[in-house]
Amino acid sequence: MKEDRILEKLEGIFRDFFEDGNLKLCFETTSEDLPSWDSVAHIQLVYEIEDAFDVQFEAEDIMNMTRVRFIVDRLCARVQ
Repeated sequence: MKEDRILEKLEGIFRDFFEDGNLKLCFETTSEDLPSWDSVAHIQLVYEIEDAFDVQFEAEDIMNMTRVRFIVDRLCARVQ
């Protein structure tokens, strides 16, 4: 799956998760850009991403998934 398609799908996941239909993601978006993306939301969000893409991330990856670019890169490596 190409980066742009992954980003588009992630944006839908983020919009649903954060209940913000106007939320726009870009590769540079970080957890600091979204006040609701705290440590508790992070774990739940990762679960939603894993479920949507049918993947499982390693604990080290989960800890570093605070930037959309990082998430996209990890998904590119796992999703066809």
